[in-house]
Amino acid sequence: MRIIVAAAIVIAACASTSSATQLSGLFKTTNHDFGTVARAAKTEFRFTFDNPYNQTIQVRSVRTSCGCTTPIVETESVPPGGRGSILAKFNTGTHTGSRAATLTVTIDKPTFGEIQLHVKGYIRSDVVFQPGEATFGNIMQGASKTIEVGVDYAGKPAWQINKVTTSDSFITVVPTEVSRQNGRIRYALAVSISAEAPMGPLESELVVHTNDRNLTTVPLRLVANIAPEISVSPQTLSLGDIVEGAPIKQLIVLKGHQPFVIKSVESEEFEIESKLNEESKTLHALPLIIRPKASEFGKEIKGKITFATDLAEKPSIDVGTVFRLKSTTEK
Repeated sequence: MRIIVAAAIVIAACASTSSATQLSGLFKTTNHDFGTVARAAKTEFRFTFDNPYNQTIQVRSVRTSCGCTTPIVETESVPPGGRGSILAKFNTGTHTGSRAATLTVTIDKPTFGEIQLHVKGYIRSDVVFQPGEATFGNIMQGASKTIEVGVDYAGKPAWQINKVTTSDSFITVVPTEVSRQNGRIRYALAVSISAEAPMGPLESELVVHTNDRNLTTVPLRLVANIAPEISVSPQTLSLGDIVEGAPIKQLIVLKGHQPFVIKSVESEEFEIESKLNEESKTLHALPLIIRPKASEFGKEIKGKITFATDLAEKPSIDVGTVFRLKSTTEK
């Protein structure tokens, strides 16, 4: 009996070790150094993992060893082939100095195990960004925008900002000294995103360079969303197999940031029937009847339908099309 119990314990221990080893390689990285950051700066890092199994990964919980970091389970259930993430927020508003935390992620499916993630950083008490992040919100594609971020410093009377750099050519920052009195210094950063910024969510980092020999740089997070002047839904029509000359009904929705008129609808692949009017509005729900012009049967054909508008910056937008043509005699 003792031999059986001992064997069971050994088997369980081996299974546990095997599970832990198996899960340890899930995350793309298990360590992150925030570096030196300003007090109250919005500082966070996303640990990501892909599910390589044929079963769903279930994240039960995550706990932290230090109040300097708040972990958040962003995806509790990750299907096969899917991606999950744990967000680590460095609490720069309530902590200062050198800080480190171990985040323990508990997974209970497809096997039980725990994975440890590690973060560290140094939170300066003498530099404060107001606000703690350069947040632009939505910017219309092709437009530019400038916001101001304040930098407060308390310490050496000769402290100054030398320059602010970024890896993105469409972002510029101009620092201006606002006040200097009794070791308390304030700068204003004019942060600009130009019209050349690419469409979509934007996350970047600004690096403030100072004359402080001990801690020469301080990072500042920048976030924005470059939105198109006009968007369309659906963006692609996947029509499958369609019969030669057969009419197909589709509803296309176009949305803009400002009122606009749809002037025409054209396509090289389809004959199009539509009822256009000259009403200028921000939302158009446009019914279409389309008939394929193509004469090649059985081959995948890709094309587009172009909607022309009276908008100056982006006068037209395309909807992609994919289909195969069937003959009227084909069963």
